[in-house]
Amino acid sequence: MKRILVSLVSVALAASLAHAQSEVSGQTTGQASGQASGTVQSNPADASADAGATADAQATYQQHREQIEKKSASVSEKVRASAETKLEATAKHVDGEATPDEQKVSSRLATEFGMTSEALVAEKNDLGASWGQLMIAHTLMANSKTEIATKELVDMHQQGMGWGKIAAGLGLKLGEVVSAVNAESRVASGLAKADGKVAVIHGEGAKVGLGLAAKAGAQGGKEKIGANVGVETGVKVKP
Repeated sequence: MKRILVSLVSVALAASLAHAQSEVSGQTTGQASGQASGTVQSNPADASADAGATADAQATYQQHREQIEKKSASVSEKVRASAETKLEATAKHVDGEATPDEQKVSSRLATEFGMTSEALVAEKNDLGASWGQLMIAHTLMANSKTEIATKELVDMHQQGMGWGKIAAGLGLKLGEVVSAVNAESRVASGLAKADGKVAVIHGEGAKVGLGLAAKAGAQGGKEKIGANVGVETGVKVKP
């Protein structure tokens, strides 16, 4: 009889323990499921926000590209091509300077453009641009009154638009663009001090507007690439 009683008690305890474990397991599973469900529910909203931001950025880029395409047509292809040749040569020179000591070049340009060296390096890597190309993009952006991002300018160039065409489309005087980029290349090379001021460029699309000499040059009909139009080479202006 005692053995039977002990057996019954053991069976009851085992059943009670199994029931308790089942409840704990159910609660854990429910919590995990609820958490997973909550995570899944939040993802669509994040994805939608990201998609919206990407769409807005693409629309802005397309608008700027069309404006530049239209505006650049007012400058002859020959003049744009001449500027392009000089700008690309300067970019390659800067790339050559960066090959043996990239850290020095990044530090100089970062100081010149009001950034940290780490931020400029990260931007370069993100855009897949060379130091020379990034320098040109920042020089144009700093002088343009159009609110345009460095990424947009680099993307346009990487998609086949020349720097001469881009600069003309921004309403910048190409002679001064060439001179300004040359001045910034001296900063990158360590031949000029990085002072946080970018070489000034005039033009109807420039932040500083048209100078008197620049207006006179425009009235003359043709723009001389590489010549100083209303500004001495290397003249700086606060951003």
